[in-house]
Amino acid sequence: MFRVTASCARHRPLHRHLQPTAPLNRGSTIIRRYCCVTAVMDQPYGRWQSLNTPQQELCVHNTLPTGQSFRWRRTSSDTYTGVIGQRVVQLRQLEDDVHWRVVARGPLAPESGDADVMRDYFNLDTSLKTLSAEWSSRDDRFRRIAPCIPGARMLQQDPTECLFQFICSSNNHISRIHGMVERLCSTYGSELLPSSDSSGRPASPTAASLLPAAAGPGAAGPSGQHQQLAFYAFPSLEQLSAATEDALRADGFGYRAKFIVGSVQQLLAKPEGGSEWLLNLRSKPYAEAHEALCSLPGIGPKVAACICLFSLNKHDAIPVDTHVWTLATKYYAPHLANKTLNKKLHDTIQQVFVDRFGTYAGWAHNTLFISELASHKQLLPAGLASPGGSKGKKRSRSGTADAADADGCSITGAAAAADAVEKGIAAEAVADVLGSIDQNAAPPAAAADVLQKSQLGQQGTD
Repeated sequence: MFRVTASCARHRPLHRHLQPTAPLNRGSTIIRRYCCVTAVMDQPYGRWQSLNTPQQELCVHNTLPTGQSFRWRRTSSDTYTGVIGQRVVQLRQLEDDVHWRVVARGPLAPESGDADVMRDYFNLDTSLKTLSAEWSSRDDRFRRIAPCIPGARMLQQDPTECLFQFICSSNNHISRIHGMVERLCSTYGSELLPSSDSSGRPASPTAASLLPAAAGPGAAGPSGQHQQLAFYAFPSLEQLSAATEDALRADGFGYRAKFIVGSVQQLLAKPEGGSEWLLNLRSKPYAEAHEALCSLPGIGPKVAACICLFSLNKHDAIPVDTHVWTLATKYYAPHLANKTLNKKLHDTIQQVFVDRFGTYAGWAHNTLFISELASHKQLLPAGLASPGGSKGKKRSRSGTADAADADGCSITGAAAAADAVEKGIAAEAVADVLGSIDQNAAPPAAAADVLQKSQLGQQGTD
């Protein structure tokens, strides 16, 4: 994950998340067309390539900042930068397509494999448009929501990375999860170096080009040191074995520290190796994979379901948090409304969604989940958004209801919703740099309102 670092007197890294900047202007652009693929070359920084994904298949604003992965940052109004395995990738949202390029890579990430990695990561062999049409025929509420939150795809992440991200997610919110995951990567992972073109010149943007415009070349951190941008792969189990509970607690992981250390130890003890054991769960039935994950420290029914859905190809998995519990009991299982969520009811809600939406129920639930986030409720037509959240029913723009609804269902509307999540990440990161956050305590009151807008639903049985 990219990050800006500066050293303080205690020699611990200070973290500053990147904030949105104006789109980069690199001067002349060469556009070449190869059959149905458009390649855009921003000299001298490498080639943009098309994913050939219209808005109904992929909208990065509705996919990357909504709680599936915590490795992406918005680096301009239409661009995200993140890490997939040993590749640092930039994604650029267009009106009806997404362009991508690799800007840094590790030794195990050859250029010849880039396209396949992108296709696998975004599950592009599955047509979201076709599935959405089927779900719309089964459920009137989904039919009304889907046009307002298009392209909310499920990712296929590395299972090891996904597992530890969601251990960090327990009783947590998006901004703090991002910070924890970044600290794991920078402390224990391997740095990823900029890509080069065939002439040996750097083919990726320099650190300065990805910094906020306000920082400028040679900008200094709060303690006067010059800031540097760095990218890190998620650490392997062997690299994570260097982490101790005391070190993780000192770095703000709280009670999750013992779960991280315990899970690393149990996975390394697997005869076939922990990473291989996790990958093998892809071929197991959902119930078996879910039960196996729950045997690891710190993993309950909800976290296990997240790992299954986001990395193990269990497309019917339903992670039940307070958002999902609320929408399920309100619209699909009202007879459960007065019950208390427990393991048995996780299974019941799972079956309720499968009965309604079929074998890809987890994908359908994802769109419904996003519609419950305070940051995205503004995209829904009047009367469709559920009550509650941070002023979720109020518009952030003026005009008639019809005009607001039309704008909310566009790429512009999705980008505005993503802003709310990114502002929460940035607000906490700045406070972290200034040393004003105790990672084992609540955020400072001054940031609480902004951070609440990016909060993940919390519930007692992670």
